[in-house]
Amino acid sequence: MDSPTDILHFEKWLGVLGERNGTDLHLTVGNAPLLRLDGQIVPLLEEEILTPERMDAIMAHLFSEAELAEFKAKKELIASLTLKKIMRFRAHAFISRGFPSLSLRYVSAAERTAEELGIPAAVMALTDSGGGLLIITGPFDSGKTTTVKTLLSKINHSQAKYIITFEKPIEYLLPSDKAAIIQREVGRDVADYASGLAALAEEDVNVAVVGALPDVATAEQVLQLANSGRLVILIGSSRQAIGALEQIRDLYGEADRARALNLLGDALLGIVAQILLPKVGGGWVLVSEVLLATNPVKSLIRDNKLAQIKNIMQTSRAAGMITLDNALASASKAGLVALKDAKEHAIDPNQFTILVSH
Repeated sequence: MDSPTDILHFEKWLGVLGERNGTDLHLTVGNAPLLRLDGQIVPLLEEEILTPERMDAIMAHLFSEAELAEFKAKKELIASLTLKKIMRFRAHAFISRGFPSLSLRYVSAAERTAEELGIPAAVMALTDSGGGLLIITGPFDSGKTTTVKTLLSKINHSQAKYIITFEKPIEYLLPSDKAAIIQREVGRDVADYASGLAALAEEDVNVAVVGALPDVATAEQVLQLANSGRLVILIGSSRQAIGALEQIRDLYGEADRARALNLLGDALLGIVAQILLPKVGGGWVLVSEVLLATNPVKSLIRDNKLAQIKNIMQTSRAAGMITLDNALASASKAGLVALKDAKEHAIDPNQFTILVSH
């Protein structure tokens, strides 16, 4: 049973997170509450060390009985929460040293423009395509969900489309405007990504968002849907555009790989591979690699010559393409990102050094 005192303390920490423009709250037994502010972990030293009893009270306050049962069985839980009536969070509960721990990521409801966020114009323009596959990829905590939200907001405010998303969990709540948006949570509203997508084959849907690509069954549904005149926005985990293509290819066995690459080459619109880096002076900077699916790129995909795509990217900057190392060098030379931070994330540090010196 949750204690009112424990919950008052918890809500106080949420208030501090909001007042200080933090992004995360981390709670672990044996430690003071931790905030992430401007990329740095900051302990709330004035607060008491978290006890097992207080963590249990907070967990009971936040999660339903069904969610707590899932946590007990799997020792892990990912869910979305709305707290203090207006603050939305992505919650990750897990076990550490035998006790429950909790990480809360604040999902800001503020709607910022693509220009403010630094999303490339060439990527935003792909939302005007009649159909095909757009991949947003990058490591954890790289702003992918925010980029997808911005893409959907553009469609939502300008086009009368029917949009269905498959997410786990649902982070942003997207109200319909000119478009109709249906959000489905995998594991709660639909069994898995593949079955949810399979049901769309004969449905009146214009845009589908797929939050992950866990298996070949999902990949097959994504490729078929993207080749049927629908816009599919896929969220991936690769650091590079070519890596995202390799991940899809490698889900297939040898017997089906050529067919899958043909489908991928036909469907692909573009890929943005992004990272978030600390901005000089505070805040964050989005740095993006952009691959656009021109005819030469599509041909290399169909021929399984993925490594050669980088050459096209390096010579097609005027068309809107850019490699990650070029994007990092540009951000560093513009004074947006410290040289050390940019080099640390470079794919080829030697090539990056050459680029940043010119």
